[in-house]
Amino acid sequence: MYFVIFLLIGLVLCYLIPFGPIVAGGIIFALVVDHYRQTMHMREDIRDIKNHLGLMNKGEAKEYEMDKQFKDVDRLSSEEMNMINRKIEAELEKDNKNNKP
Repeated sequence: MYFVIFLLIGLVLCYLIPFGPIVAGGIIFALVVDHYRQTMHMREDIRDIKNHLGLMNKGEAKEYEMDKQFKDVDRLSSEEMNMINRKIEAELEKDNKNNKP
């Protein structure tokens, strides 16, 4: 509904203002971006609900957990990140020592 209204406003602007097509293009672009953002939020909400109800198959559940862990990493403090990095470095050094002849 909003898309049609803004499209009509954009068409009127195209005829009244010399830069009307640019304004109309900007309005359409903003609407598409807003629609995409809303769709992504709905997709995440549906995934959360499916996970909570246990309706995911193994592949979806694994992908969901990986995405969740990836998002959780962004929320970690610098101290927690340093501790994780040290653990990873220790594991890599251990693997290097085990792989050398």
